[in-house]
Amino acid sequence: MKRISRLLTMSGVAIGVVWAVGARGRMRDRGWSLGEVLHHDLRGFVTHRFDPLVMRFGLAGGRVSPWAILEHVGRTSGVTYRSPIYARVTDDHAFIPLPYGTDVHWVKNIQAAGHCRIQAHETILELDEPAVVSASDNPLIPPSVREALDRSGGKYLRLHVLDRAPGTFVRSWPETAVESTTAPGPGLAMVHPVDESPREPATA
Repeated sequence: MKRISRLLTMSGVAIGVVWAVGARGRMRDRGWSLGEVLHHDLRGFVTHRFDPLVMRFGLAGGRVSPWAILEHVGRTSGVTYRSPIYARVTDDHAFIPLPYGTDVHWVKNIQAAGHCRIQAHETILELDEPAVVSASDNPLIPPSVREALDRSGGKYLRLHVLDRAPGTFVRSWPETAVESTTAPGPGLAMVHPVDESPREPATA
């Protein structure tokens, strides 16, 4: 056990050193601050590593899952996309935090279409009337922290709950995620559309 812990620690240190060297180069070459590099790399990790794993292993949209599945349509491609998101729902509205701001593909797609769907706790919600709001307009945030979130520029996408019904989206293969930015840096250009074809059976 100690050997495994030591190996994991050494691997973590090595990964950190490699990242630090790369980050320093990007700060120099692109004129970015350390905060901008961290923001870019975290966004890339979530989009291309974390989100696909959440979708592939069915960790979103379940009865006890903290993540919902967002389904929306590309505003220019017409392609349906699904991605895990964190959403909190009241009787009338759903609130989705926007940690990367409003300049992201899925937000623009929903705003263009005027509607979307989410699967949350094995319930499908039809949503419309998208609006970007501040923390002070989100009743699910305790009053004691609204002012601090407003000062930090925290935004939410508020959607009206048009209809809801028990159910889940049809699973597709491969499982999907969606690019999170309309201004991708290197390594952030890939999107993963929903493939509605049935999964091929395994063969010996």
